[in-house]
Amino acid sequence: MIAGIVLTGCGGPQMSPQETPSRDASFDDARAVNLEFKATVAAVQKQIFDGQWAVAEYGDTPQPCDEGYEFFLRRNLPDGFSFDGQGPQRMEELRTWLGDNGWQLAPTPTYGEGIENIVIIAGKPEAKVSRLDVDMVPANPAEGTIDVLELRATSTCEPGDAGALLDELRGPLTAVPSDDGIPDLESPDATPLFERFDEG
Repeated sequence: MIAGIVLTGCGGPQMSPQETPSRDASFDDARAVNLEFKATVAAVQKQIFDGQWAVAEYGDTPQPCDEGYEFFLRRNLPDGFSFDGQGPQRMEELRTWLGDNGWQLAPTPTYGEGIENIVIIAGKPEAKVSRLDVDMVPANPAEGTIDVLELRATSTCEPGDAGALLDELRGPLTAVPSDDGIPDLESPDATPLFERFDEG
C-alpha cells in the first residue's frame, strides 16, 4: 500500500441527530454506495482482465472513517495469469484509459534501484471511489517470475454508523465473524453481495 497520498476527503454532509435516517434507510443507502463503488472499480478491472479475480478483501464490510463509514476491497490476478511480456505497456494503457474516463490521477510513484513495481494511484469521488491503487510487478522471464498485480480500492467516506451497519450485515457480534458465502474468485461482471444478516 502506498501511504501518504490522499486524493479526496470524506464525502457527504454531516447530519444532526434529528436528521439521522431510519435503520432501513441507512442500510439501503450503504447498499447503494457499495454497489456504485464496486461497479466503478469493476470497470477498471475489466480494462485489465475480464475473467475471474482472486478475492483478498471482498469489500462489503463498513469500516469507520472520519465522518462515518467506508468500504475497502482488494483483488489479485488469478494464479498463473500472464501479460505475455506486455505488462508495462498494459499499465500505461490503463493510465491513459483512467485519464480519459474522468479519474483523477496522482503522480506516478518512483522507487529506488531494485524495486520494479509499476503503480497507478487514482480517485473518482463522484463515483464513490476515494482512492484506487493498481500495483504491478512485471514478469522477469530471465528469473522465472510471473506477472503479479494487486488492485486496492477505498470508497468515499459516507455519513452513518459503521458498527450498526456491520451488525445488520453480520448479525450479533461473535468471537469469529462468519464470512460464509464470500467467493474466492469473482468476475467484474458478478452481482456484488450486500445483504442483511439472515436470522434463520
